[in-house]
Amino acid sequence: MNIAQTASKTTEVEPTTTKIYVNVAFNKLAADMNGDELAHQFNGKGRKIALIPEVLESNYLNYSSDKAGLEIIKPPFEINNGDNIDFQLQAASSEGKSGKARFKWKGIIQNRYDLQLVSGEKNTYKAVATEDIEESENDEVIININFKLNDEKFSVAWDPKVIIKR
Repeated sequence: MNIAQTASKTTEVEPTTTKIYVNVAFNKLAADMNGDELAHQFNGKGRKIALIPEVLESNYLNYSSDKAGLEIIKPPFEINNGDNIDFQLQAASSEGKSGKARFKWKGIIQNRYDLQLVSGEKNTYKAVATEDIEESENDEVIININFKLNDEKFSVAWDPKVIIKR
């Protein structure tokens, strides 16, 4: 290894990982889907499916930087190109011990730029900016989850607003 190779190896920076806890009020979400307060459709397999619009997002979920859900953070989430974002799904603290929902991460769907999967086990994605996206422009990333409450099956999706900085 020559001096130039050594210098370039020492200047490489490890990507940082931003962990964001997604705190979902499953009971309220299911009640509003069942009561038609939240528009939904059926998938033909007994599952109610809904897209949570941005104006209603705060009714059903919030984001925090801590597992307890106390350090609330607001989107958009800004991460540097090449860094990682890790979404951890959990029941909101308002659900308490009575929250009996079983939930499953279904992944992120994107169509403006890539969040490349780093670890499916931890829901960690690497930010990769594309050239045709302006730096300040929000993505159109959609988080998609399935959950089951009182033997009813639901699927919901929403856009957490991620901005990749170059």
